[in-house]
Amino acid sequence: MERELAGFALALLLISVGGFAARLLRLPLLLGYLFVGLLAQPLLRPFPSLVLLSSIGVMLLLFFLGMEFDWRRLLASPKRLLITAADFAFNFLLPFSLLLLLGLELPTAFLIAMALYPTSSAITISALLQFRRLANPETETIVWVLVGEDLAIVALLAIASGLTGTEFSWTSIATAFAFIVVMLVASVVLTNWLETLFERIPAELDNILTLSIIVLISTLAHLLHLSEALGAFLAGLLFSGTRDREELEQRLHLLRELGTAAFFFTFGLQSSLRVSTLGAIYGLGLSVFGAIAKTLTGWLSGIFDNLRQRARIRLLLSLWVRGEFSIIALLMGKDVLPSVWQEALSWFVITSIVSGLIALAAAGKIAERKA
Repeated sequence: MERELAGFALALLLISVGGFAARLLRLPLLLGYLFVGLLAQPLLRPFPSLVLLSSIGVMLLLFFLGMEFDWRRLLASPKRLLITAADFAFNFLLPFSLLLLLGLELPTAFLIAMALYPTSSAITISALLQFRRLANPETETIVWVLVGEDLAIVALLAIASGLTGTEFSWTSIATAFAFIVVMLVASVVLTNWLETLFERIPAELDNILTLSIIVLISTLAHLLHLSEALGAFLAGLLFSGTRDREELEQRLHLLRELGTAAFFFTFGLQSSLRVSTLGAIYGLGLSVFGAIAKTLTGWLSGIFDNLRQRARIRLLLSLWVRGEFSIIALLMGKDVLPSVWQEALSWFVITSIVSGLIALAAAGKIAERKA
């Protein structure tokens, strides 16, 4: 017990140091948590309470993404659907097809393409806020690209859960999609019931009840051989239409921030700094391919939204960052992916975060020079 507490205290101290250093360097805090985790490997190893906190962190992160996600608005906009389709084609279907042609097995190709596909909502929005770009005309386009990816990633998580299961069958994938459909329907029909429930219970119990619902649905998803992250996202959809969602977000803000910090810190602890030559080559290749594919997505999105030249240039450089979903894909594939591809994906995530944040920071100056 003493060793567990000492490790937890050291982890929190290191997380604070990483966040402080990132703030001094004017970088997103999540980058500081990740790098201090990498540097802390000689001092610390992942332990149960830290892993549990990081799991709760990613649940809350995806819960809030789900709570802010309005899939009905996306489906009602043909232009947004075209952007989502182009993004999916460039960043998932294309690499998935190429990997299959190279001879990789279906689960391996799927998980690698799934890690390549989504831009990190958490890191990108945090960076846009820090760089004071939320009012820029391209920011709305960026947000809609992220929303479309959130919709697609729900389906990809369901399929990945079936592909990584010990007893894979098409029945398990059908069960996953049935679960998604049930939760989408519930997000529409249970809104009034949830509001009534929260009106009748004491306000002091709101946080506990909300966290209970998140963990319960995530556990149910796990029992159905799905990802806990998928369950948490779908739990967020239940609250997406409620009046009190902003208040709930404020109340759970501290726990979410702590859990998200632990998630990125723990990923840094688990990422091997030793990489084979082949793993490094694959990782860098994925990073280059990912940057090019996201640049194409930004170019088409800028055309669809009729953005001016400066806004379009900033958009081209704003979608490179991968993060939480790519890490989830890597963690889901720990028993499926060959070791060389686990190394490659770890380096891909790290290099895409660094290069993506550099691109986000430099986008404004580059746009000024080119325009």
